[in-house]
Amino acid sequence: MERTINVVILEDDPMVLELHRQYIGKVNGFSLLGCAADGDAGLKLIGRQRPHLAVVDIYMPGMSGLEILKQTRKQGWNTDIILVTAAHDTDSVQQGIQYGAVDYIIKPFTFPRFKKALEQYRNYFDKLRAGGKSVSQQDIDALKTAAGQNIRKNALPKGLQRTTLDLILGHLRHKSSYFTAPEIAATLGISRITVKRYLNFLHESGYLQETLAYGPVGRPQQKFQVTKGLTN
Repeated sequence: MERTINVVILEDDPMVLELHRQYIGKVNGFSLLGCAADGDAGLKLIGRQRPHLAVVDIYMPGMSGLEILKQTRKQGWNTDIILVTAAHDTDSVQQGIQYGAVDYIIKPFTFPRFKKALEQYRNYFDKLRAGGKSVSQQDIDALKTAAGQNIRKNALPKGLQRTTLDLILGHLRHKSSYFTAPEIAATLGISRITVKRYLNFLHESGYLQETLAYGPVGRPQQKFQVTKGLTN
């Protein structure tokens, strides 16, 4: 019988936290034990609940996600950690892997990418914690390199590029009002069709709100607004 994997979420952004809640609820075999909105409270939650898995944002008030990962290892708690962050700098990636993060997800991400991280962890959990099974060197090597492979792929749908997404994200973080794809395209010098693909991706990922503006004539205009989830 499949064992339930207990999870806690450490995330200070309410919008992103709600996405995590929803995503975890969609994957069978995972149970959410609790949440924390700052690093210090998050470390206490891990120490108190001792979950199998913690989904941890790197940049939070108080203790950072990387420090939480270090302290969890220092305390000897048998909790695995998936790091989540809007930043994908080399230092953070290297430190996360060095201290034993089982995965590293870069914001913004879709449900399929989040589900993949949980499914990979389920594979890890079953092979190394279920007991009664031998583990091959091939299994261990695959688990050690999973996070690095996911970082290189950047978890973007086919046809989308990280550099273009970063350019659009950098511009959108300063937007407080509604905007359209043609407006962003004109400002950044990117085709309207390309911008629309990226905006739709961000909307599907929960980082943009969408509305339709109806004028006196013609088709309704698709407008977007940034959610709090893009401000980190």
